[in-house]
Amino acid sequence: MTELTISEVSKQYHLAPSTLRYYERLGLIPGVRKRNNHRVYNEANLEKLNSIVCFKNSGMSMSELQTLLSYQETGPDLDNILAVLNEHEVSVARQLAQLEKYHRHITQKVAFYSAIKEAEATGAPRPDWADYKPGDEQ
Repeated sequence: MTELTISEVSKQYHLAPSTLRYYERLGLIPGVRKRNNHRVYNEANLEKLNSIVCFKNSGMSMSELQTLLSYQETGPDLDNILAVLNEHEVSVARQLAQLEKYHRHITQKVAFYSAIKEAEATGAPRPDWADYKPGDEQ
């Protein structure tokens, strides 16, 4: 069974130890044991932390996260869990679509400025952005 100290978890997840302690105080990571007066995170704690990091990094608020993790994983709370997760999934899908749009724009800018550089190097006419602009640009 894997057990990591707070400093090991902090390094692995790129989180300050104070953030980990804060998550514990909020009850988001229950059951963190102490050994020789030092926190020790087991596999169950790390699985919970994986979920927290995933949800936080994908835009879930602390309030939503606390609500989600307050539900029991059985019975009537399953509907509540699914409702929160379905709503978040839709939100992440919207974010991904927007990021894909931004990525297309950036890719076209790279191509455009590469063409400008090539034109300057060869004495060719300077390219026109209209020839590179993504079709979904507003």
